[in-house]
Amino acid sequence: AQEDGWDVTYADLQTVGFPSRFDTTAREFALTSPDGQLSWAAPFLQVFALSYLPNNVIAAFPPEQNLRIGDQTFDIDAAGLRASAKVRPNTNLSFQNATVEMGATTIASDLGWNIGIQNAIFAVREATDLAVAYDVFLDVNQLVLPAKIIAEINPDNLLTNSIQQVVLDAVVTLDQPLDRHVQDPLPQAITLRRASLVWGNVVLVADGSLEIGDDGIPEGRITLKTDQWREIIDLLVSIGTIQRRTAFTITTMANSMVQDGRLELPISFQDGFMSVGPIPIGPAPRLR
Repeated sequence: AQEDGWDVTYADLQTVGFPSRFDTTAREFALTSPDGQLSWAAPFLQVFALSYLPNNVIAAFPPEQNLRIGDQTFDIDAAGLRASAKVRPNTNLSFQNATVEMGATTIASDLGWNIGIQNAIFAVREATDLAVAYDVFLDVNQLVLPAKIIAEINPDNLLTNSIQQVVLDAVVTLDQPLDRHVQDPLPQAITLRRASLVWGNVVLVADGSLEIGDDGIPEGRITLKTDQWREIIDLLVSIGTIQRRTAFTITTMANSMVQDGRLELPISFQDGFMSVGPIPIGPAPRLR
């Protein structure tokens, strides 16, 4: 990292546990990117590995950390933040799996806002039945957004101040495998097994798949499903996304698409645009 221009400093570095283990602790650890736009500092960083499984590593982080991105600085208070990663014992060090988990966490910005979560887990692993594809899983509970964002998207208090749960279960296909030779991997396809949001009385679920072209524009379909479609329309009216004069028309259209109380809304991505059925809703996002 230092040879690549990173500034890496620490007050003390020790490894103990040999011959059965390698338990390494760096104290007063700090890391700054070559362009100076990213820096991270912590009172300690610990890395653990069994001597007979050096390709399987566990890292433990302190509760208090400091992160700077550009001109903004974040104070991080994270309980039980741990990470693990495993690579295959080959010369390429091919990625096998990685997991990050944390307990109660607060991130406070020096610009005056903060977010919090009760607990979260993020995991990536090889999708063994597919080439250059990886399973991605995320589960975040009790996500508290900044007060300013809550005020903007929930002005009439139609939702709670915290999102109860966010879940993502997907397969991402890349243009190259993740190993020690990887450089700027680009997504080629995304299969969304399930994405779900539970916020107050609203439960929103999505699934589908997208193929991503060389220009980063996706092609495919994502289907949104919810039983609380009336509440969502009311929310979109309250924040101004839907004009009140058109709310009745939109509600009538949505009601005609409901089956057994559930609204299924297929969003198609084609020729650089998104549409709901025959109705265009705007340009497709660029995913690269």
